[in-house]
Amino acid sequence: MDMDNLRPITYKFRFTFTEQDKEFKYEKEMPRWKQISVNLCNKLREQYTIRKMTGGIETLNRAGDRTWCHLHVHFDAIEQRDTIARYIKRYLSDTYDQQVVGVKHFSLKADVARHLDDFMRYPLKQTLNPKLCYGYTEEELQIMHAAAQSSYIKCQEINQQKIDKSDSSDTLFQRLTIYLDKTNTTLKIPLLINATKFYVDENKPINRNTIEGYVDTYMLQKQIITYEEYWSHKM
Repeated sequence: MDMDNLRPITYKFRFTFTEQDKEFKYEKEMPRWKQISVNLCNKLREQYTIRKMTGGIETLNRAGDRTWCHLHVHFDAIEQRDTIARYIKRYLSDTYDQQVVGVKHFSLKADVARHLDDFMRYPLKQTLNPKLCYGYTEEELQIMHAAAQSSYIKCQEINQQKIDKSDSSDTLFQRLTIYLDKTNTTLKIPLLINATKFYVDENKPINRNTIEGYVDTYMLQKQIITYEEYWSHKM
């Protein structure tokens, strides 16, 4: 069989290292994890027909907060997914006693990679270790790393805006709860009217569904109505 004529499959691999505590204090384990990552990438290149590969270790999530330390590796190969997955699991489990059961720990998927450049840059968004990469020059990797970092910063900003919006919503409901507590009423219509006044005072746009949802939540939290009563009125 002429291997050069086979169309390669693009794969994305994600692996979460095993020895981690709940406070993300894993600095002492980092040198070992880096070496495991380098050794794994070397083994993959030795074992399979890989033309391009990028890898990176990450410790932050999309919002820029600490998360479980994990490895991303994106590569192309002509071999089948199940064959590669079995090899990686056996290697990590037998050689380093790493947990490889469950998608929380291990994920290898074929990817369409419509935008191949973006796909191959993705693992470089937080760190750049040329030893985890293959098929690119040092200069190309530096350019890819800078572009991936820029995209990641934009992603952080968008996710932080979502978090800020959620926090703002929580704060608004907390202020509304204090406001309704002072009205000394347990009837829904007066509560709705008072909640509407609160919105006007806060210079917030009036939305019937939002206000009613907040009032319903308030009444349930204060045990003014039961969950059964809430749903009986909705039927």
